[in-house]
Amino acid sequence: MSILDQQINAIKEIYSEIKKSGAKIQPVIVGKFALTVYTQGMYPANIISFLYPDLQLLTKVLKELGYQQMGDFWTRGDIVVEVSKKFKLIPTGSFNQIEVDGQIINVVSLEDLLVDMMNECVAGDETVCELIKMLIKSYLPVLDFHHIYSNLKNKQAVIKFKQYRKEAEG
Repeated sequence: MSILDQQINAIKEIYSEIKKSGAKIQPVIVGKFALTVYTQGMYPANIISFLYPDLQLLTKVLKELGYQQMGDFWTRGDIVVEVSKKFKLIPTGSFNQIEVDGQIINVVSLEDLLVDMMNECVAGDETVCELIKMLIKSYLPVLDFHHIYSNLKNKQAVIKFKQYRKEAEG
């Protein structure tokens, strides 16, 4: 079983336990693991990052499932889960629901992920810039560019994003 399969099984297990608790909402996958989801595993991440308002419930579930805490990280075998407290990662509270092996998982919207990634790109991370170009080209017909442009805070980021969009439209 690949590490990605193990990670998906871990997410499904965590979601199942949260559902059993009676909670009405599930954690949202953010960060590099969201990128793993949108690239369908082409960009593997070694950490599953969750954003969840009920930190007590999430940490209780992780403990019950045998994860060991190390700061904001929880580990069990090869699986590493990060409990993110960066609620600014979801400026609009938007996320997508994606079906993976019959399980619906919540993933930060692609637009919000691209906005977050653009900060790293503008700071000089060329690898992230290339990933942004690939994602724009792959998802061009469904991207909400108005949402992206209205959430980019840096003028340089807007200029660069418009350039990448123009290249993708080609």
